[in-house]
Amino acid sequence: MQLFEDEFEDVLEAARSLLTTDDETDLWEANELTNRALSMRPDDPEAWILKAQILSALDDDAAALAAIEMAVAREPSTEALYWKAAFLSDLERFAEALRVVDKALRHLGVEDDWLVEDLFCEKASALEALGRHNDAVATYETGLARCPDSTLLLAGLNPLRKQNLKASLKVLKGGLD
Repeated sequence: MQLFEDEFEDVLEAARSLLTTDDETDLWEANELTNRALSMRPDDPEAWILKAQILSALDDDAAALAAIEMAVAREPSTEALYWKAAFLSDLERFAEALRVVDKALRHLGVEDDWLVEDLFCEKASALEALGRHNDAVATYETGLARCPDSTLLLAGLNPLRKQNLKASLKVLKGGLD
């Protein structure tokens, strides 16, 4: 049985390594490897998350969402919920993405600290796409309070702050006569 487990992990690792390239041939090979891993363990949420990431890299957002739904159905982990929100955003389903991110944030565990920055960024991006600029600013600021060294959150916040500043400036009539 250990040999089977080792093979499963080796296949997933090989697929992960191919995912890091931009070569479409490598991505299709990674997809085949992930299919092989899923044939060994069809209920493994980690394999479904990887499958979704590969499909997204292949620009098949609908299939990526379907694969991540398989992962969430098996284990609604914070990571799976994050990816679901990301794929919903890719499909411009921002209201749904926002609901999923909020669910992920409510279920954050200590082991999920590595995802906090990305979750706040995803939430702020969805809010901004929905035209809720003030809520997006507040989300970036909340995220920065939790992750003060985050260049990702700061990069998202700064343009919104500038936009809010420009909107608050008023032109006075009369000028310099």
